Amino acid sequence: MPLTPKLTDLSDLDGIRRELKTLDPGALLGSLDMQRVVISDDAHLKVKASVAEALAAAGKAGSAHIVILKDKTPILRNGENLLELVENQLKDHFAVRVEILDDGHDKLHADDTVLDMAAAAVKGADAIVTVGSGTMTDIGKVASQRNGGVVHVAVQTAASVDGFTDNVSVVLKNGVKRTVPSRWPDIVLADVVTIGTAPREMNTSGFGEAISLFTAPADWYLSSLIGLDNTFHPASMAMLKATAAEPPAWSAGVAKGEAHATRELTRLLALRGIVSGISNTTACLSGVEHVISHMLDLHHSANHMDIGLHGEQVGVASLVAAKLWRQAIESDLIRPERLKKPDLAVLESRVRGAFGHLGDAIAGECWRDCQAKHKKLAENWTRLQSVLTDWKRHAAEFDKMVTPPETLRPSLQASGAPSDFVGLTTTVAPGLARWATANCFLMRSRFNLVDLLDMLGMWTDERIDWALDGVLGETA
Repeated sequence: MPLTPKLTDLSDLDGIRRELKTLDPGALLGSLDMQRVVISDDAHLKVKASVAEALAAAGKAGSAHIVILKDKTPILRNGENLLELVENQLKDHFAVRVEILDDGHDKLHADDTVLDMAAAAVKGADAIVTVGSGTMTDIGKVASQRNGGVVHVAVQTAASVDGFTDNVSVVLKNGVKRTVPSRWPDIVLADVVTIGTAPREMNTSGFGEAISLFTAPADWYLSSLIGLDNTFHPASMAMLKATAAEPPAWSAGVAKGEAHATRELTRLLALRGIVSGISNTTACLSGVEHVISHMLDLHHSANHMDIGLHGEQVGVASLVAAKLWRQAIESDLIRPERLKKPDLAVLESRVRGAFGHLGDAIAGECWRDCQAKHKKLAENWTRLQSVLTDWKRHAAEFDKMVTPPETLRPSLQASGAPSDFVGLTTTVAPGLARWATANCFLMRSRFNLVDLLDMLGMWTDERIDWALDGVLGETA
């Protein structure tokens, strides 16, 4: 499928829609229902015009009631309070109310309590404006959906995740991170100045998130081959490849806060979000590396500890995923005669053993998802056997999707992002990193390479230690 720059021109979403239509004659992809994405040095000045534009598109003219949603963390732009800059643009033309969401944590959690709080806060509003990073935007998308798709303009303040430009939200369900359908924001305003002056670790975390582009699609394709995911589409892969064919050369500029690198990182993450949105799944960019990060979040949340930066964790875990995938591609590790059907009673015992120390609710939630995955797997067992029999042919496709860790690591380090678990902003001790990696396939309903390795009897202590070699980091 051809790679075309038109697939990545965020200034022309209509052009992207036309290209995708050409690449998707069967109309299998979801629709791209954003009006605009603005990445510029003055995007923060376009809030009033953007709200008016989105309201007009929704058939609402004249006076309107706007609710601004934000968490309690102050955000500055060149020393000025960004919330006030946004509010001042709107209050002369609209009825404006500011709602500060506070759940008592240092960082706002997108759990049921907060989602209910946000949905109630915007009830009856004509438009929502969210000001903040990924979690705040995810909350706004849910609040919009729960209120009948009320207009939502998102003011992006960090390049930390790719969730600003998609139609799902990452939330906490029974303490476990889950991705749920929500709604596309109507307009995303990414102010490069604000993003560039965000805490350095926010943007280096975004770079860590970005490099999963070079590992996760392989897990998505694998799940598609065996019949567990019907969302895989060549047009989505074409867009991913057009977005970034290799680790970015500008990664060092992220560490230095350079405007060009900030802009490119913001653009790359925005395009990633669009791909997951049109693909109707985040699985296209969320494989082994993401579930390891989710495992760490699960542990920290259950123990009432600070949750680490998602993208940082993903960046380090991408080195693990790349190492495992390259071995699966380049060696004879994947052999059909090794495949065995799992005993579900034994599997349940393993799940409850892995998560029981975090509470029965968490263990039960993980088992429900894992059980659903294996029920579907049993229905597609013959297909799985066929894929393994023809593994060498499939490996040629996987080879195009996975960049070796030796290539990813220098780019990650140049960006200023951590390249081992101990070096994360919220340090992860080797024992915890090993627990998260060893049990990552037991957490959710998605199938990935580690599921396959386990069913082949190859997810052994020795392989886990090998996969983690070089990414655990030095402890004092």
